[in-house]
Amino acid sequence: MSACRRDEHGRWGVGVTAEAVLWAIWSALGVADGWRDEALRGGLRGARADRDLDAVLGLFGAAARYADRLPGRGPDGFLDHIRGQEVPGDTLVPRAPSDDVVQVLTPAAAAGREWPLVCVAGVQEGVWPDLRLRGSLLGSSQLVDLLTSSQLSTVDAQAAVRYDETRLFYVALTRATRQLVVTAVRSDDEQPSVYLDLVDPAGVEEGLRAFTEPDRVLSMAAIVGSLRRSAAGEDLIDRQRAARLLVDLADHGVAAADPASWWTSVPAPQARPRRGDDTPVRVSPSTLERFQTCPLQWLITTSGGSGPSHAAATIGTLVHEVVALHGDHDLGTLTDAIDRRWPQLGLAHGWVSERKRHEAHDMARRIVEYAAQHRDTWEFLGAEQPFDVAVGRAVVRGSVDRLERHTRTGEVRVVDYKTGTTKVTKPELLAVHPQLGAYQVAVTRGAFPEAGSVSGGAALLYIGRNATKAPDVRLQPPLAKADDPGWAEGLIEASAEGMAAATFAARPSDTCDRCVVRGSCPAQPDGQAV
Repeated sequence: MSACRRDEHGRWGVGVTAEAVLWAIWSALGVADGWRDEALRGGLRGARADRDLDAVLGLFGAAARYADRLPGRGPDGFLDHIRGQEVPGDTLVPRAPSDDVVQVLTPAAAAGREWPLVCVAGVQEGVWPDLRLRGSLLGSSQLVDLLTSSQLSTVDAQAAVRYDETRLFYVALTRATRQLVVTAVRSDDEQPSVYLDLVDPAGVEEGLRAFTEPDRVLSMAAIVGSLRRSAAGEDLIDRQRAARLLVDLADHGVAAADPASWWTSVPAPQARPRRGDDTPVRVSPSTLERFQTCPLQWLITTSGGSGPSHAAATIGTLVHEVVALHGDHDLGTLTDAIDRRWPQLGLAHGWVSERKRHEAHDMARRIVEYAAQHRDTWEFLGAEQPFDVAVGRAVVRGSVDRLERHTRTGEVRVVDYKTGTTKVTKPELLAVHPQLGAYQVAVTRGAFPEAGSVSGGAALLYIGRNATKAPDVRLQPPLAKADDPGWAEGLIEASAEGMAAATFAARPSDTCDRCVVRGSCPAQPDGQAV
């Protein structure tokens, strides 16, 4: 990096270009070998590494073109040049010869040229022909039609589009001088185009075209997988040959060919519990229901595998913070606070952001309306009140959205704000709602000594966009009135034992299609392929 420094006057040294600075930075990072190995292994990580390497090459190419055009400018000018580009810059530098290469072109770009072998891929219904009406970038064709009073009807316009699509398809087919390959896919979601029948009408049998068995994919992952299948086959000669080839690949740095990396060769993990027998287990009321639904999902999401938060979740968090800071008695104060903090969410400007902001205003309005309707019966004690109580080996820790006390009986009730769209509608499920039950246990265990220890039940207040105009409140009766008053404490103790265990089972349910970690779940096809 010393060769790329400026002098005492802020000038770059002789021969210091943007390309030289980039090369010094790239060499110092030391990621080239790792990215190359990942790209050669294939798979999702390999594809990402391949894209990263392509991006680096593109950056070096842009730096080289910049140095050729402006040899006197320094590296800092290259940064301004890149920032000022709204579309990728083109190049006049001679490209590599097109002989002995595969060219990927559109039919219009291929017009007037020929090749011995031409592949026309993706001849699908809706793609060939694509009958959507479209025009030029600036609408010049529509302007000409309007001025010449020759505007076509919708049927005539679609017929013209079909003619253009057919002509382009004919151009694509006639580029081959010796061999033509036309491909399409048939599945529940896609069907071949009628153009395929025009190319090969004899290929249709009883209304359905026969499937073609594709050749083996020429990728490292496919080759290693084929060799592994052969190594586990019944033929002794094939097994020995495949084993020798796998050894050769492993010796040449192909990690997937090394048996030490295969799941079947990895020893089973030790059945060691996550927590020792004498170690307390922290239990969050908000994750109790998730653990009861699927222990594996709970484990992955609480260990950092839930991925980035969605806009709806961050908006709900913002409303919670504003209500906790300003209370819920003045709607104007809440909406002003939401507007002041809104830029912190980082949402792009536009109508989507404005709609989300109005939804946040509606959330605050529903909280204020709830407080106004229940003020005479339930006294507001605080928002985001923290608590910490012990139930067996479980340490129930968290905070409640709203804590209130009955003005006549002195009973304490916890209200939890729900900003999502899923609601608990069945009374029998609400009566054993794990999160509300944990809140009631916290009250009866003295988590809020200044408020009292007699539970008056708990409630869910839905404030999201699917909530009703009036406050949508779902009540859970007090634990003392339940058929089994100790069900919530028993659930907490059993969950703590399960959270401290060594194994966590996947429990398939009707919510698996919305699970954020289904790609890591062995009960799902996505997870089985990992």
